[in-house]
Amino acid sequence: MMTYNLNGKVALITGAGRKNGIGAAIARTLARCGAQVVVGDICAELTQLPHGGTAAWEELAAVAAELESLGGHSMAVRVDVTDGASVQAMVGQIKERFGRLDILVNNAGTAIAPLPVIDMAEEAWRKTLAVNATGTFLACKYALPLMLAGKQGGRVINMASLAAQKQKPFMAAYAAGKAAVVALTGSLSKEMAAAGITVNAVLPGDIDTDLKRWGLQLESLVTGVSNEEVVAGAVAQIPLGRLGIPQDVANMVAFLASEEAAFLTGETFNVTGGR
Repeated sequence: MMTYNLNGKVALITGAGRKNGIGAAIARTLARCGAQVVVGDICAELTQLPHGGTAAWEELAAVAAELESLGGHSMAVRVDVTDGASVQAMVGQIKERFGRLDILVNNAGTAIAPLPVIDMAEEAWRKTLAVNATGTFLACKYALPLMLAGKQGGRVINMASLAAQKQKPFMAAYAAGKAAVVALTGSLSKEMAAAGITVNAVLPGDIDTDLKRWGLQLESLVTGVSNEEVVAGAVAQIPLGRLGIPQDVANMVAFLASEEAAFLTGETFNVTGGR
């Protein structure tokens, strides 16, 4: 794995509480590159509607402790990205602890109670967009002033999804939210360019995480096809012949966070194994 020089940088990754998830993989990778890393997650069980699960505080704290063991400084923060006051409070903690922010990775995302549009609960639609789209907006809105105050440029990396480009049935809310992230990325990149802050989106495909496994199990339940066949069908669509792993996405994020990516902004980068 290539290592980029992020020494002295402070990075925030939202949705980083699941130890086997994409956010945690990004956090470890940036820490290995020398960054001081703040990991945030909601750390609350959402019981109203079926979803892929959330991290417990103990799991988020364990991720932060692991980052400390890599030789840097880390902090775990409980945050609800759909609540502006909660996001503001998180940014305040970062300012108090580190005094700056150089890298923002908007990784928090979810799919809540995915169903055909005609059967989907209105609340499931609203909550899915609230996390994926509004959560990305709020993190940018309240974290960017701290980045701008440093007058050193910076990086914003928004986690979209292949679903923004290639939609599947039953996933309309998730696809719409991630498409909004892509559009937000384009507009924000032009707003931030004069300050030397680049804004890009990463679009993972089928990445082997707990959330993806939950989605595949749900697809199996809805279609009546065995889980093994559903997984095999997903792999068959990937030219490189395997599901991705969180590290595949983390490697792209580390590159975009580095000086090597200084001339890239407003772009979308697929991490899909060729899909």
